[in-house]
Amino acid sequence: MQQFQFNIQAKGGAGKSMLTYLQALKEQNNDRSYFVDFDSSVKSSLQQLRFLQGKTPSRFATMSLLDSREKLDRQLLFENLYELSQKDYDCFYLDFGAPESDQLPSLFYKDYTIEEFKDVQDELNAQFIFNVVIAGGSAYEPCTHYLQKIVLLNRGFFGVNLYINESSFAGTPGLIKELMAFGAAKENNVSAVKLYGDFDITTAPHRSILQKISEGKGMEAFQFIEKIKMLKELSKI
Repeated sequence: MQQFQFNIQAKGGAGKSMLTYLQALKEQNNDRSYFVDFDSSVKSSLQQLRFLQGKTPSRFATMSLLDSREKLDRQLLFENLYELSQKDYDCFYLDFGAPESDQLPSLFYKDYTIEEFKDVQDELNAQFIFNVVIAGGSAYEPCTHYLQKIVLLNRGFFGVNLYINESSFAGTPGLIKELMAFGAAKENNVSAVKLYGDFDITTAPHRSILQKISEGKGMEAFQFIEKIKMLKELSKI
């Protein structure tokens, strides 16, 4: 059974592409995984996943979910998921941009029901998982509002993982505890709560790591100390 992991969050800059990068780095040597940049706005994964591009067999693609009005097109979503399901891979990681993530919930209460989306999953003989990214600071409120919307609409039909962008919560550990408590209280709707992205830009090694991420470097580009840090990060996701 193929697995589709949707990396989503309507708030821009929350850390979806960072999560996708770390997933790609963890899967760098796994030829059974495939990555898709659905982000119509900034295309961060197109830049950061350069180390997967040009591989044989292919490991990366860009796809569009928006129509001529820049609205999420239900038919395009179905067509792209079906096209991917015909590829000989075990797991697909889908980096949704903020515009695509923002409009995704509306499909579940305007265009069709969550039950009908489950029918799509079953028709493809696949497993859909939603990875909701949460950032701190001024992004916390819109991020958690989006999370609540996804959990409310999902009603336990699909796996929902909560990914906390740890570096954005500096000085506010209580908010992380709040998210952990939310996950525990919604255990029937939230499969797991995970922290990632603990990078401190005030330190030279971490600045170097973030620079290499922005350049789309693979694991082989990291120096010894940097590699230790990256392996620690990969163990968390």
